[in-house]
Amino acid sequence: MSNLEPAVLLEKDENIAIVTLNRPEILNAFNVEIRDGLYETFLALRDDSTVDGVVVKAEGRGFCAGADLTEFGTESTVIRKRRIRLQHDLWDEIRRFPKPIASAIHGFAVGSGLEMSMLFDFRFASPGTKLALPEGRIGMVPAAGGTQSLPRLVHQGKALEMSLLGEQITAEEGYRLGFISKIIPKDVMIPTTVDYMKNIVQGNPQRAKWIKSLVCHGLDGSLSQGLLREKVVVARSWATR
Repeated sequence: MSNLEPAVLLEKDENIAIVTLNRPEILNAFNVEIRDGLYETFLALRDDSTVDGVVVKAEGRGFCAGADLTEFGTESTVIRKRRIRLQHDLWDEIRRFPKPIASAIHGFAVGSGLEMSMLFDFRFASPGTKLALPEGRIGMVPAAGGTQSLPRLVHQGKALEMSLLGEQITAEEGYRLGFISKIIPKDVMIPTTVDYMKNIVQGNPQRAKWIKSLVCHGLDGSLSQGLLREKVVVARSWATR
C-alpha cells in the first residue's frame, strides 16, 4: 500500500457515506494522518445534503489497533498539543454529528479504535472480533473517552473490568452485553450494514436526526429536561408533515 494513498477514503452508496480507515500496513493505528482525515471527512459529511447516514469500516486485518505508538515521544511540544487538540475536536465532532453512524468492525478494535466506535450509534462486528481497552494492563488510563463512553453502553462492573484489567472480549460477548448491535459474517458485513443504515433513514431522514438528537441529549441531562425537549421536537415534526 503506497503512503501516497489517503489515510481515510470516502465513497457513497446512494444516500449512505462509506468511510474507510486506509492504513492496513500499520493495522490502521490511530495517528495524526487518520485523525486529520476523519475530522475533515466528518466535517464535510455533516453539511452534505446527499448523505443521510454513515458507515465506518477499515481495510486490512482489523478495524484499528489503537494509538500509533511510534508517534509517542517523537514530536515537539507544539505538534503534540496539536495532536491532542485535533483528537478532541474529532471526538467532539463525532459526538455532535447529527446523522446516524454505524461501524463495521472486523478482526480487532483496540484502545482508541474501540473508544471511537463507542461514539457511533451502531456497532456491527464479524464473528470472533476482539475488543479491548489495553491501557489498564500497562498501567495507563484510557485517554480517548473510554472511561465515560463504556459505562453508558455496558453495566458499570463490566466497564470497570475492561478498563482496569484491559480484559479482551469477543464480538459475541459484546453482543450479549448490548455493546455490539449485530454479529454479521465478514463477507457480507459492508452491504448488510449499508442496507441497515438505508432502512434506518428511509422515508424521512430528518426523523432519524431528531430521534438521535433526543436520545443522545437525554443521556446527558435529566429525565424532565429530556421529556421537555421531546415535546418540542414532536411539535416541530408534526408542523413539518
